[in-house]
Parts: sequence; structure tokens; C-alpha cells
Amino acid sequence: MSDQKTERLINLTLALLASKRYLSKSEIFNTVAGYSGSAESMERMFERDKDELRNLGIQIEVRALDPLFEDDQGYLIASDTFQINSDDFSNDDLVLLNMAANLWSSSELGEEAKTALLKIHSIAGPINNDQIFAGSIIDNQDAKILTEIFDAVDNQIELQFRYKGSQRQVKPYGLFTQNGFWYLAAQDDEAIKQFKLIRIQGDFALVGSKNSFPKPEGFDLKAFIETSSKAEEVTAQILVRKNQALSLRNQFAVTEIDDEWDQMQIVFHNQEELIERVLWYLDSVKVISPSELRDEVLKRLKAFANG
Repeated sequence: MSDQKTERLINLTLALLASKRYLSKSEIFNTVAGYSGSAESMERMFERDKDELRNLGIQIEVRALDPLFEDDQGYLIASDTFQINSDDFSNDDLVLLNMAANLWSSSELGEEAKTALLKIHSIAGPINNDQIFAGSIIDNQDAKILTEIFDAVDNQIELQFRYKGSQRQVKPYGLFTQNGFWYLAAQDDEAIKQFKLIRIQGDFALVGSKNSFPKPEGFDLKAFIETSSKAEEVTAQILVRKNQALSLRNQFAVTEIDDEWDQMQIVFHNQEELIERVLWYLDSVKVISPSELRDEVLKRLKAFANG
């Protein structure tokens, strides 16, 4: 399942769960992010989405909106049929469930994992734990690399890899996830730094034997993450069109501005990741500040429009 389709299914699920009344197709197409194109293409997209959610075990109720016109139907998901309740799990439980479902999504449990992910994310949007986000684990070569890095951290074995164009040999102290990506906390020369795993270029190697270096006394991974995050924090001011970008609305506080737009503040640490997220919503989201972020989003949109 593509990322866009997964997010559209989550958005549809959230909308049908949050509504107190049955929603018509036109209301769904106007309020749920991800539906675009001609009326016929949106109709086909919705029918496929509806069938997929039902195949995942999610019960969508259908009712005629007007007793005189049975073709005018509305759709709703009753909350009592959606089995996971936010009070049933702690935030730590949800983090682990999210990671497990991501892992299983490429296995024989793929369909069950998709159901689990939709239900987990419907509780409170993207799951977080003390500002540490659960990253995806895929059962392939990437999972093998991640396991080896875990072993290097546990056994205090140095790692060698190429990062941002230069060769590094570091002492790994811990692994953590943030905004859906895995990071390594490691000492590089005299400083403890964080390295984003997807930016490691080519192969990496374990250097030396077990217990080849001591971990600094008093090193606290959680404190390191909080300090690093605060140093890189930037707040973006975003305008969000009414009833759009439901997953963003579910994660960040929203202030009403006028009949068309709401305002949102998003604290971010990586501009590229936020740009990708904002671009997904196209004209449903406008960046107000910082100016560097707004200019880069406009530049990408112009490049996209020009092919």
C-alpha cells in the first residue's frame, strides 16, 4: 500500500469516526485529504477505499440520507465497532504496537498489520513517546542493518561509515526514532552527535572487538535527544483550509482564523521532512513563516507545476 493511499485511508477513517452524522460522498470528497481528479475517478477511488477498509475488518455503516431518494447515501463508522480504545493502552504501548505493525506489514500478516496501523493511528494520530516518534521497521536488508547497529551499541563496538561526504568512525551510544526516522547517537571525535541512518552512504562496518570503548558516565540518551531537539527546533506558522489535513489537525493545536482558514503552529527539526509533509496537502495548506520554509515550498510547487 502506497504512503499516499495509507494516509488517505487513515484520513477517511478519522473523518467517518469523528462525524456525529452520516456523511455524503460529496462531503467526503470536499473534506478528506487525498481525493482529487474528476468526479468519476473520485467515485472509483472511494469505492476501492470503502472495500479495502471493510476487508480490513472496519465496519462502515451506510444509510439513505433522504427516504425519498435511496441513491443519496451517507457513511459513518460507529466508534463502538472500532475495537481499540485510547484508554486501553498507554502511550508507550502504542509506540510498540505501531513499530510491530510496521514490521509485520511486509510479512504474511500484512493485511492484519494494515488494520492495526489504521486503528492505532485513528486513536490520536501519529504516535509519539516523549517527543520520540516510532520509526518504521521493514523486514528486509534495512532491518538487518538496524539489528547490527543495535548490536554495536549493546556490545560497544565502533562503527565506520560514510556520512555527508566524509568517512566517520564513531563510538555508538544509542539509537532512537524521531519524526518517523531512525537516528544514531554516537561520539565523533570529541563531540557526541546524532546521525540519521538513511543518510549513511553505502555500506558500514563494525570495527574492533566487543567493549572496545567505555560509554561516558552519566550519559543519558533521553536527555541527549531533548537537548539536540531543542537546539534544532524551529516553529512554523501554517494556515490550514477548513476540514482539510485531518492528520495534521489531529496532531497539532488549531486556532480558527476565518471562514476558510485555521492557523496551526508546527515545531519541527528537519525542514526537508516538513516540506515533504506540507507539499502532500497542496493548496489545503499555506506556509506563513519562517520565510525560508515558505520560499522553498513555493519553489517546489512551481517546479512541480512546470513539470
